[in-house]
Amino acid sequence: MVGFVRESWETWCSECFLAGKCQRQLGNGGKFSTMSNSRTIEQKSEPAARLQPRVLFVDDDTSLCEMLSLYFQHFGMKVTTTGRPWHAIELLNQVSFDAVVLDLNLAGEDGLEVLRFAKGRFPFLPVIVFTGLDVDETLVKRCLANRADGFMRKTAGLGTLLAEVRRHVPESITT
Repeated sequence: MVGFVRESWETWCSECFLAGKCQRQLGNGGKFSTMSNSRTIEQKSEPAARLQPRVLFVDDDTSLCEMLSLYFQHFGMKVTTTGRPWHAIELLNQVSFDAVVLDLNLAGEDGLEVLRFAKGRFPFLPVIVFTGLDVDETLVKRCLANRADGFMRKTAGLGTLLAEVRRHVPESITT
């Protein structure tokens, strides 16, 4: 994964950033900051020509969340991450998101709980399952039964995930 990051993000030091040691300014004007149980990519205040889509990443792999945050922020999205289902539910109640990218195995906790909550409370909020679990027909059926809008393996790549999120975010926000 670090090799892919190095190719995609030549403006920052991937090894120290992914190890949580680097908080240097990024070449695109963003910076990384830690907030309690979540991580948010913040941008320097500049007038925005368009609205920025807000994406919630729910995954217990903090290195992956940090990389995804940087990647999606580079493409004009505001990103919040968390690794706990209860915190994801709390964030969904407090912040208006345009999409959720959800891992199913969250340090022994069930990510489907977040999917059920999100679709029960916000039926039109796109939720994309992004998992490293072995995918079998039963798992896909469970996700679709709980109204997941997309299902992807983590090995699919960042560009594919970005395209899937853009497919579900309202066009007026991403253009």
